[in-house]
Amino acid sequence: QVIGRLMCTDVLVHTWDLATATGQGVVLDADEVHRMRVGIEPITAMLSQSGHYHAPVAVPADADEQTRLIALTGRQP
Repeated sequence: QVIGRLMCTDVLVHTWDLATATGQGVVLDADEVHRMRVGIEPITAMLSQSGHYHAPVAVPADADEQTRLIALTGRQP
């Protein structure tokens, strides 16, 4: 489950990376975003300490779930 969670998160987040890098807006699948955010939120500190992701970026409390997921991976949403 952990490997699946991390690998799927990478694919989902890299989809956002590629779209953002090429100037395209992207709305990721809401169900996948929710599943990934809930899955990695408890292990965010471990992921940033291991170098897998940068430290989380602060977002407003009312940020949508996609923004919160992207911020958890250390990216500027």
